[in-house]
Amino acid sequence: MAILTSLASAQSGPGNGAAGAAQDLVRMHEAWGPKASTPGVSLAVRESSRSGQVIKFRLTANGASRDGAYSLLAWPVTQKAPSRVLSGVTLDASGLAICAGTPVTCGSADNPNDPIDITLSPVQGEPVRLALVSADGATKVFVKLVPIPLRDENRGCSVEATLLTPGAELVLIEGSGFPPTTDLTMDSESGGERQTRKGKTDADGRYVSALLPYREGVPAGTTKVNLKASKCAPSVTVPWGRRK
Repeated sequence: MAILTSLASAQSGPGNGAAGAAQDLVRMHEAWGPKASTPGVSLAVRESSRSGQVIKFRLTANGASRDGAYSLLAWPVTQKAPSRVLSGVTLDASGLAICAGTPVTCGSADNPNDPIDITLSPVQGEPVRLALVSADGATKVFVKLVPIPLRDENRGCSVEATLLTPGAELVLIEGSGFPPTTDLTMDSESGGERQTRKGKTDADGRYVSALLPYREGVPAGTTKVNLKASKCAPSVTVPWGRRK
């Protein structure tokens, strides 16, 4: 188990080996969202249905042009980079992403203006990362969420663990609600192996770090992470191991 340092705010270039690749992946995940979107445009995700582990989502773009077509991009944790999953997406009057069913859009003329349902089966802590990009590239809007969060709160502070790889080989740890620029301790324990790291929250009371929780020779397990500050100490337990 290893703790990676100062990932979200690191200013240095990519490192070497596994730690450098992990830092790059965290930076990419952190950048996916409003910071990468065209100014004045946002993307909302709404759960349209849920059956067991299968969840369907719909997208609504706010501030985006209703003219022209878009490509739908997705970046699952099983891929190293995002990919296009659907072309010819258009927006209705409310901004809802639809398949209009015309010759130049997605969908069928038998079912015009059909809302797009994105069907996923995320595990606990797995992020959903989606984007719409206009055909001319002038409009790009990104959104991410964790439908089934790994999260804990304590006295107004919270800690959340987000899986950045399929088997939780890399886990992003995010603390929020802490006092600004305050000292805290991040303790982690995995199968009797313990590590402690000192840190400090940013001006918004946020703390970001990451874990490589695997232990050599152990195929699966759990890691408990505790963020401890003067007024609160939220903790979260993260299961790791390749999915069957």
